[in-house]
Amino acid sequence: MPAAEKCDAAPLAQELATLRDGAALSPLADRAVLGARGEDRASFLQGMLSNDVAGLAPGAGTHALLLTEQGRVVAELCVFALADALWLELPASARVRVRAALERFVVADDVELDDLVLHGLALRGARAAAVLGAVLPAHADAIAALGECAHRTVEHAARVVTVVRVPEFGRDGFHVWGTDEASVDAFATALLGAGALPVSSDALEIERIATGWARQDADYDPQTLAAEVPSFARAVSYRKGCYLGQEVMERIAARGHVNWLLVRLTGDAGASFSAGAPVQDEGAEVGKVTSVAALPGTDRVVALARVRAAVAQTGRRLVVVDGGRESGAEVATFPIAT
Repeated sequence: MPAAEKCDAAPLAQELATLRDGAALSPLADRAVLGARGEDRASFLQGMLSNDVAGLAPGAGTHALLLTEQGRVVAELCVFALADALWLELPASARVRVRAALERFVVADDVELDDLVLHGLALRGARAAAVLGAVLPAHADAIAALGECAHRTVEHAARVVTVVRVPEFGRDGFHVWGTDEASVDAFATALLGAGALPVSSDALEIERIATGWARQDADYDPQTLAAEVPSFARAVSYRKGCYLGQEVMERIAARGHVNWLLVRLTGDAGASFSAGAPVQDEGAEVGKVTSVAALPGTDRVVALARVRAAVAQTGRRLVVVDGGRESGAEVATFPIAT
């Protein structure tokens, strides 16, 4: 997204304020889209994904997980229903394994999976809908009314883009996808002219960690149970029919707990540690830090850590050991829980 990248980056604190209260523009280079076509696409994915796909009308969407038979996470994704296809937006690093996992179960189904060549950008923050409305005045009301993962295909500068509402980090937000780079660049330029501000990947990472949103290959991997990650709660339906991994998910729900949980940690003043550092409770190792970020303008760090569920209570005091140095940290609440 060259138009956004040409602008000088603001200080991190200002970028974080834009993510919360403004309209923060960034590329979606870390996301990819698979397309599912064929008469059986909805029924096939209904049996594969953790949320209700069969009931999606064109223009609607939902968050979902693709799990293994053992309930472990292959990927978190957003499903968008079009008139003739379903789009699966997912981490780019998971595209190959998601396609392979799905194709393993395509036997007699009329389903065809394609790697779509799309270019994307994200607009996040309290003013995201207003800025989009200024660029697309004829569609402003419809965009403002979009539900989560709902989308609308619109024309801008004689090119077509698809606008999807995807709240992230506990903030409002939209993903915009186009079939050619020029259309997305033109749209980015228009958004900047309407008041959007570019933000860096550093700011996005701080906000992600501070608000407790797990990232694939950092905070979870193919061995992680879906129920261990609080930010996955929106992607699971306990009312739909059978899907891959459902038996494990239902068993965990009935039992009421898992052995491990991803938690937020807030470091004490002056604390310093890195991802991979062991977390201890009364001298015993109870987990590891998975992601960490320094809060700009302070002497504090925030982190995500995978710890034993027995020590995952809010307010629990833990110790992080890194390079022989011990740092105090406290288990914090998840803002996304509210």
